[in-house]
Amino acid sequence: MSEPGDALAEVLAQLAIRDALYRFCRGVDRGDADAMFSAFHPDATDSHGPGGPEHIVPMLVQRFDETPRVGQHHITNVHAVVDGDVAAVESYFLLFNAQSEERGGEHELVGGRYLDRFERRNGEWRIAAREIVVDVARSPLFGSDLAGALPYVTGGRREKDPSAALFTQVRNQARVEEK
Repeated sequence: MSEPGDALAEVLAQLAIRDALYRFCRGVDRGDADAMFSAFHPDATDSHGPGGPEHIVPMLVQRFDETPRVGQHHITNVHAVVDGDVAAVESYFLLFNAQSEERGGEHELVGGRYLDRFERRNGEWRIAAREIVVDVARSPLFGSDLAGALPYVTGGRREKDPSAALFTQVRNQARVEEK
């Protein structure tokens, strides 16, 4: 049985992780670069594209500033395994991405997961590495199934899903550190 202080630390870590996830999504929807940056450590990696947040955040702000409508990013089903100052986090997302007039001006629907390695540094939980998994993608302009056209990993079942490697990595690291 864990000590009461351990349980409180776990709850605080879980809340801080969720807050970072929500800040990122709200930042994308509102065009708030500072909110997006605040979810990541400065040296973080992200599979949205080349480079880390310093390249991705301005690209997202510009892309969605050019659209006639506002999009929405929703986070659901957050599963976080916290081990000390590291956490493996899988969070489901639903994106209603507004498209430019040249791309039809409609919304694309993208459903998938963020596979994040969170780290607590200087008392702050932020994303250190992010991989995007796309499970569902629909676009009124480009056809019914956009998932294969996107440059992201697709999901699988059991050990074939990319989340299996993330959680195994954190568990194995914890075992090595215990020795």
